Amino acid sequence: MVKQPISFLFNALLLFVFCIVRTNASESEKLIVLTEEWAPYNYMVDGQLTGFSVEIVQHIIRDLGADVALELYPSMRASYMLNNEPRRLFISMFKTKERENQYQWIGPLVDSSIYFYKKKGSPLVIESLEDAKQVDMISTRHAGLVYNKLKKAGFRNLDNVSVQAKTVYEKLLHGRTDLGISESPLGTKHILRELNYPVDALVQTNVKVVDSSLYIAASKDIADSEIALWQTSLDKLKASGVYDQVLRKYHE
Repeated sequence: MVKQPISFLFNALLLFVFCIVRTNASESEKLIVLTEEWAPYNYMVDGQLTGFSVEIVQHIIRDLGADVALELYPSMRASYMLNNEPRRLFISMFKTKERENQYQWIGPLVDSSIYFYKKKGSPLVIESLEDAKQVDMISTRHAGLVYNKLKKAGFRNLDNVSVQAKTVYEKLLHGRTDLGISESPLGTKHILRELNYPVDALVQTNVKVVDSSLYIAASKDIADSEIALWQTSLDKLKASGVYDQVLRKYHE
């Protein structure tokens, strides 16, 4: 029988202990909720994160007694961190067929379908995508889910140079475009208030481009048991009436 050198056994033991420590450290690593500037769901006011989704997540964190950080980053940076760093969550994200298998999902947080809007008093009758294709110009953002869907659907009348949703609706309000599309009804109301317009200055058409809800997206390395705890806490929040109170606050 060949005896193993003591140094070999010692090194093997060290490797075994290191693996255990790394595994435990990974499991106990702090969850971080990432977000971007996207009012009224998640945004900064006087250096403090606020918004509908932020408030809901804060309620969940308190309910679970969890040690969780909320951090705001530019959109592309937050997406990169969600895709490449461990134990990351992200608010607020549309759950689409293309994204469904990329992440784990907690939600829905809120219905966030997106419609075409026209200026109050506009005689345009928009009942279908084909109707929208016939107008002279539609303002939309320069990139993202809405723009990609419209391009895929064959739209050639898009004014897509706007980086911010606010600019999309300013163009519509000033008569520079015939239709505008960027945000959900909740988001559109928020922007109109920011621009000091009445919330009925724009009229929602019946044409829905995005039929989806917003969720908390979670990296796949987070344990199923943790995801289940978050989902249960959100469901409790909805049943308790607190969820509706928060939602009404942002609809007013």
